[in-house]
Amino acid sequence: MGNAAAEQAFIRLYLHHFIHPFKAQAVTLERRNRVGLAALAVLVPAAGYTLFYILASGAGGAPSSFKPWLNVPVEHYFQFNSYVVAVVTFGCWAFSAGVVQLIAPGFGGSGSFEDTASILGFGIGIATWTTMLHDLTDAVLSALGVINMQSYERMLNSPTFWRCLLLTLFVLYFASFLVLYTAGLRRAHRIGWGSSVVLALVALTAYQGLFFVFIR
Repeated sequence: MGNAAAEQAFIRLYLHHFIHPFKAQAVTLERRNRVGLAALAVLVPAAGYTLFYILASGAGGAPSSFKPWLNVPVEHYFQFNSYVVAVVTFGCWAFSAGVVQLIAPGFGGSGSFEDTASILGFGIGIATWTTMLHDLTDAVLSALGVINMQSYERMLNSPTFWRCLLLTLFVLYFASFLVLYTAGLRRAHRIGWGSSVVLALVALTAYQGLFFVFIR
């Protein structure tokens, strides 16, 4: 399959995950190159948030309500993130897939690492849009001078409509991950709903917990 055909195949499958996510998970698990396709899905938010941090840093953005856990000056935090967010995203994907694969047999799971990684990868590639669309929008608007990034950051962390919007997006973010992970891991490991919910929670905790160490 040529590069153009492979790209078209990925785009069709990726969009299928938005329109019919559970059917798309079944199709994905049947693909021989499912891990490679999942890596492309992870690349979407990795590239999206790299762009976000580049634009936000250029617009003078900086955290307004917390200190980074890493020893990075607040005023340079977004710039630092623009260098590392892609590596962190892929690393957290691999880490969470490994953790789930290690404990899955204890819950009766029988899927391969490739099955686990493909489900989690597409989950990341789809669920992250719940927050990334908003973040990219405000970064572009700030880069164009339509809004002030520093002022908007303060509004997101103050009792305003914008904080309510942010909290709503966070709820959608975690709910999307849990739904996609639960359904996908149930299919991949051929286990019941109870076990798949536990594995989904473990996967999300592993992914997001490690992610928070570097990116908040």
